[in-house]
Amino acid sequence: MKKIFAIIMAVMLLVSCENRDYEATITYRIYYPGNTVTKTYTMDSTSEPGYILASDRGSNYLVLTSSLSSFCKQDKLEDTSAPIEVVSLTKRKK
Repeated sequence: MKKIFAIIMAVMLLVSCENRDYEATITYRIYYPGNTVTKTYTMDSTSEPGYILASDRGSNYLVLTSSLSSFCKQDKLEDTSAPIEVVSLTKRKK
């Protein structure tokens, strides 16, 4: 019974991640020594896109997620020792 429940839950998670009715656009800056770079990235998303901006042992990284659920698509945009600033995250219905 537990295996059947696990399979049903896995299928439901996969189906919920496929509903990409929105387009998410993130604009961010990377502050390299003596140079600032502004980048923009766009991806298909669910109705609640988000991002993770974090640091781990001197490395900063930025991940754009297609949902607030960690089971759905995630794109790692940057992984650098330079500081990163998120300028904006916008979403629009397709």
